[in-house]
Amino acid sequence: MNSNGAAKGAPLPRSARDPQVMSAPPPKLRSKTSKPATAFFVLYMAALIAYLVIRCIGIARGMTNWGERGYSIAVLIVEVIGVSALVPYAFANLKPTLPIEEPEKDAPTTWKEFGVSDNFDVFILVPCYKESWSTIKRTLMCAMFARVPPGCRKHIILGNDGHDVSNPNCQARPELVKKLQHDMRRMYPGREDWFYAIHESRRPKVRFDPNNNTFTGDNKRIAGNAKSLNLNHCIKIVIPKILAHHHPHHNTTDPNEPRLADFDEAVLRRSVVVVLDCDMAIANDPNEFMLVDRPPRNGDGVGFLPKILRVLSDDRWDLVLTPQYFTNISPYADAFNHLNPQFWEYILPGLTTLGYVACTGTNMGLRLSMLHNHSSTNDRNENQAVKEFAKGQGIVSARYEAAMQGPFPVYSVTEDYALSLELKKAGVKGTYHAEYLVRGAAPSGITAVDIQRGRWTEGHYQIFFSRKNPAFYPHKLGLMGAIYYNYGTLAYLANIITIWVYQFVPLLSALGIQPVAFSPAFRYAATAYLLLTVAVQYYVREAPHYFGMWRANMSNILLSWTYTKAIARAALGTKSGFATHTAAEDAPADDIMPNPPMPDKQEDSLAQESVRDVVGQLLYFALLLLLSFATIVICIAKTVQGGRLHSRFLLPAAWALYNAVGPVLFFCAATLKKSKSLELAMYLLSMMHTLMSFTALVAMWFVNSALSIGYIDPTQQK
Repeated sequence: MNSNGAAKGAPLPRSARDPQVMSAPPPKLRSKTSKPATAFFVLYMAALIAYLVIRCIGIARGMTNWGERGYSIAVLIVEVIGVSALVPYAFANLKPTLPIEEPEKDAPTTWKEFGVSDNFDVFILVPCYKESWSTIKRTLMCAMFARVPPGCRKHIILGNDGHDVSNPNCQARPELVKKLQHDMRRMYPGREDWFYAIHESRRPKVRFDPNNNTFTGDNKRIAGNAKSLNLNHCIKIVIPKILAHHHPHHNTTDPNEPRLADFDEAVLRRSVVVVLDCDMAIANDPNEFMLVDRPPRNGDGVGFLPKILRVLSDDRWDLVLTPQYFTNISPYADAFNHLNPQFWEYILPGLTTLGYVACTGTNMGLRLSMLHNHSSTNDRNENQAVKEFAKGQGIVSARYEAAMQGPFPVYSVTEDYALSLELKKAGVKGTYHAEYLVRGAAPSGITAVDIQRGRWTEGHYQIFFSRKNPAFYPHKLGLMGAIYYNYGTLAYLANIITIWVYQFVPLLSALGIQPVAFSPAFRYAATAYLLLTVAVQYYVREAPHYFGMWRANMSNILLSWTYTKAIARAALGTKSGFATHTAAEDAPADDIMPNPPMPDKQEDSLAQESVRDVVGQLLYFALLLLLSFATIVICIAKTVQGGRLHSRFLLPAAWALYNAVGPVLFFCAATLKKSKSLELAMYLLSMMHTLMSFTALVAMWFVNSALSIGYIDPTQQK
C-alpha cells in the first residue's frame, strides 16, 4: 500500500497512486484519435446493425403467432434502449483529450517557462455546512500551502452555511478560523501573506417564524440549492469587497458595497474562482513551503493551482475541471464505484473533445469574468440588495436571497450539472485536465451513498422534467450537446428498465417462452454482437482499469433502487435529503503542517447499516435475487425430470446466475464487516460473472439444434 492508501495494482494512474512523482511541467492537453477504440466502435456498429436486422427478420418469419411476436418485439425494444446508453459512450471514446507526459529534461526553471506569466487573483471557495472542523481545517490548510506564482494573490473564502445553533460543528467555527490563522502566523513567521486571506462568508438566511407563521424580513422565502446560494454569496458579496482592496472600481453610489460590474473586464479575466468541497484537500508536497518561489518540477509536488492557472492563461478556456481520488477505500472493495475510473478516465476525456462543458461541483477553476457575464439572473445591478436589512433584526431580506440566484443555478439540487448546461448554452469554452490533484474521503455506508447518488439523479431529472431539458435547446447546445447533456439522465432510466426485463427473460425462457428465433444466422450475429459489446464496454487504455469498468457496471445495479426513488421524487416534486459523510476524517487538532495528515489508510471496517435504514434496498434486491433463484430452480427441475443437461435450460440458468451477481454483491456490501472480506467477495463474483457470460454464449449455439450433453434428441431436432 502506498502513501495515499491505494492498494497495489489499483485502477488509478500513477499520478493518483503517488502524487509526488507527477511529471512537471504540467502535461499539455491533446486530443488524439484512439485506433483501438475506433476499430472496436466500427466493428461494433456493423455487428449491431446486422444483429438488429436478423432479429427483425426472425420476428417476421420465425414467430408463429402475434403473442410470440409481441413479446419478441418488446424485448427487442428494451435491447435498443440498452444500446442507446452504450453507443454514445463508445463514440466519445474515439478521440479523448488527455494530458501528455513531458520528459524530465524539459522541467521548467522559471514561472514564465512553466506557462503562467500573468498575475492572477485566485479565490478558493470552500462551501461548508455541518461538517466536522477537522475536515474543514484540513482543506483550508492544504489550500493555504498550495503554491501560486509570485505576484498572484490567493484568497481562501470559507462559505460557512452552517447556521444550526444546536450543532457543535457550527457554533465555534468563526473562532476556530481566527485561531487557525493566528497559529499559522506564529508557526511560519515571514509568510503572513499565505495566511491572512481566510475570509469567512456567513450567508444570512431568511428564517421562518413559527409564532407568526411567516418568514422574517419578508413574507415569501426565495428557495433554491443551498450550495449554489452559498457560492453565489461568496462571488457577489465577498469577492467584490476583496477585489476593491487591490483594484480600482467605479461604484459611485456606495464605495463600501462594490459590485463585480464596478471592475474592469481585464481585472475579472485575471481573477480565477476555484471551488473545493470542504472534504476535498489539495494534495501538496510536504516541502511545499520551501518551494513556493519555484514552479513545479519532478518530485516537487503536484501543483494544483499552477496547473489550473496554466490552462486559464490560455484565453480559449474559461473553465477547467480536474478529478479527485479517495484515500479511505480500497479499489477492490469499492462496490459503489466511488473511484469511478470510467467517468474520470474515459467519459470526461471523450466528452471534452466533443465540446462538452463539464462541472462536477469541486476541483474546478472558473474565470470570474465568465461567471459575471453569464450569470443566470443577469443581476449586475442587484447587489445593492445587500443593504436591505430587516430593521432591528440584522437579517437580510428575501430580496437579498433573490440577488443570490446566479451565477450558480439554484433550480436543481445538482448545481454542477445545471451550471455546465447553462455555460454550454451561453457558449462558454471549458476543458478537462485528467490529473488527480485533489484527494478526499468517499461516503461510508449504504445510507450515505443512497442519499448522495439519489440527489445527483434527482437533480438530473428535475431538469429533464422541466423546460430546462437540453432536448429543447439544440440551437444552443448543438445536436451532440443536446444528446450528451441528456445522456447520463436517460442512462439512469435505461439501467432500471434493462435490469428488470433481463431478469424476466431467462425466467420465461426456462418456462419455454423464447424471445428470439435461434437460427444459424442469429447465432453468428449474436456472437459477434455480444463479443464486440464487451470489447466496447470494457475498452481500457490501462489494464488495471478493467476492474473499474466491471465496478461501474455493478454499481449501476447496486444503485438502481436509488435511481428509481430519485426519478419518482423528481417527477412528484418532493424534496431529497442531505447528509455529510466526514465523521471518519478527524485528525489531531494541533496539526499545523504543510500537508496535514489525512486518513490515507484505507478503512479496514465497513460501515454497518441498521436494517430499518435500508429496508427498501433489502426488499428490492431480495426480489431480484428471488427471480434469478426461481429461474435456476425451474431449470434444475426440468433437467432432473428429463434426465439430461440440455442447453435449452443451461442458457437461462447461466443467464440467471449472471443476473444474480449484482444482488449478491449488494448483500455482501450490506453484511460484510471487513474490507478484505468484501474484496474477496468482489473478486469471486467478478469471476462468476465472466464465467456465466461465457457459458451463456456457448449454450446459445446449441439451443435450437437440440444438442444435449451426452446425446442428440431427434424429436427436438430441426
